[in-house]
Amino acid sequence: MQQRVKLATINLEVADPQRSKRFYLDALGLSENLERSHAPGFVYLESEGCGVTLSTPEEASASEPSRTMELGFETEDLGALEARFAQYGVSGFRSKSMGWGDVLEGNDLDGHRVIVYSFRKREP
Repeated sequence: MQQRVKLATINLEVADPQRSKRFYLDALGLSENLERSHAPGFVYLESEGCGVTLSTPEEASASEPSRTMELGFETEDLGALEARFAQYGVSGFRSKSMGWGDVLEGNDLDGHRVIVYSFRKREP
């Protein structure tokens, strides 16, 4: 039997992990795992499906964000999420309607691409 492996975390190098975690905690509703975080340079955040870690790179400033990677989140209520974004001063996200659902897309404080999906339910 082949061993099953699951994706556990995605790491983002950021200029200031403590500043960046506010976006992911407040705007997107992730939670911090205090046992795995090591302040101030490493933050371990959890969501329902996968964790996100924020860390200070070995150099003094953050790495350039990847142009080919995005963090994708899913919610059932984009309107409520847009209201939360407004509450926490998150701006620069655009909404789009697609054939399969709707998305909010933008960038986090360090320029990493973030997309939030809301899939339409298929009718039988």
